[in-house]
Amino acid sequence: MIAILYESNETAFTSNGLGRLRDCISCIVTEERNGIYECDFEYPITGANYDKIRLGRIIAVEHDDTNDLQPFDIVSYSKPIAGVVTFHAVHISYRQSKITAVGTNINSLASAFTMLGSALPENPFSYETDIESTAYMASADGTPRSVRQVLGGVEGSILDTYGGEYEWDRFRVILHKERGTRRSLSVRYGVNMTEYNEDTDYSGTYTAVVPYWSGADTKVVGSVVESGNTPYDGHPNAIPLDLTDKFENQPTTAELEAAALSYMNSHETALPSSSVSVSFVQLENTNEYDELAPLLKCKLCDSIKVVFPYYNTSRYMKIVKTVYNVLLERYESFELGTLSTTLSEALGIESSLNSNGSGGSGGDAVDYVTETNTSNGWLYRKWNSGLAECWKTVTITAQTNSSDAGGYVSASAADPGNFPFTFASVPNVQVTVSSGGITGSVTSATRPTTQAAGTWKLYRNTSNTNSGNKDFMFYAVGTITT
Repeated sequence: MIAILYESNETAFTSNGLGRLRDCISCIVTEERNGIYECDFEYPITGANYDKIRLGRIIAVEHDDTNDLQPFDIVSYSKPIAGVVTFHAVHISYRQSKITAVGTNINSLASAFTMLGSALPENPFSYETDIESTAYMASADGTPRSVRQVLGGVEGSILDTYGGEYEWDRFRVILHKERGTRRSLSVRYGVNMTEYNEDTDYSGTYTAVVPYWSGADTKVVGSVVESGNTPYDGHPNAIPLDLTDKFENQPTTAELEAAALSYMNSHETALPSSSVSVSFVQLENTNEYDELAPLLKCKLCDSIKVVFPYYNTSRYMKIVKTVYNVLLERYESFELGTLSTTLSEALGIESSLNSNGSGGSGGDAVDYVTETNTSNGWLYRKWNSGLAECWKTVTITAQTNSSDAGGYVSASAADPGNFPFTFASVPNVQVTVSSGGITGSVTSATRPTTQAAGTWKLYRNTSNTNSGNKDFMFYAVGTITT
């Protein structure tokens, strides 16, 4: 397309504005998932309407193949080189970095967006989301911050608290639970992939934490909380995890440990950081694949299948960065981040690759998380395959003075209640008891069912009348009904 120049106060973007920049030499839009959204273009000093290009004015261009026009503020330029000037522009949503929001006691995403709507001096942006959450937002502590910082630029921000993926659409800010979709597009080396580079780093991974909360005069420190994953190097580990900003009031140790487990699961702390850079030619731009063009559209945050036979790699990955050529109306390149949530998937190894590089039986069955939430004290996670898992901690009095099965059991039983969903068959239920204090093992009082984890007691060989408490940590995994 031909870029359009607008005055700085334009909001409709329906006309030709100050004129078309017909002599553009190059025009590239770069967008990252929850990151930068910028445009760089080169223009000759002898080109049409060059004299109208000024800092603060807006260049409007398409950023993908949907013919969706997006505005970018021109913020800098270079000195002419051989009669050509390079201009840099940022998406109009960057204006939120110069709008100030102040808020306190924000306990839901809806309240956070309401706060942003009343930012100073005035806020022309609107906010919407499909995420429902009543989590406490730590950054809303009465400190003035720019709207863009509140959205995702500081610890305890909206993005840090509620998760999601942003879409910047002119003056609309949309926080999606998941922005993209899984596409039919396959990127294959030797067909439409021209370059493949992958970096994997395990150095920042960990599989256990010691959570703590700090108040003005007191601290709450939990026991070691394990994620259930195996350390990549085989060495046990446990790092301190400050969860002070996750609680408005002082938590119990059980609440602290449940929050720690939730943090490790949602942040996938056991997985290596991985990025894949792929330069490619879209199949829709090659004549032999014209009939497939409708299926092969891809956008930021979509997931696509990457096949690289030489490295024995085939997996679904999310598009986390796009570089779009406005003049040629096509992508130049994109960068992928893995959707995998287990170590083997993060490494991207599929044993079913056949000799021509396509997936064999089950080659597309890379699983991924579709929902993470809480219900009745349970933290749960659902997978695309139908697998589901859930966690909960229950505290009981640890007196073991009731004779049973040649030993002694606690008078009270740990009962986590019903699962947040019904399993198709009785799930695998694992129950562990916190270490320290009164020692013992767990024994089943009532058996698990498809709807509940059953009830469990502390078992000891000898009687104990001490009244200390023990935490029973429940984990269940199985297939759920649909």
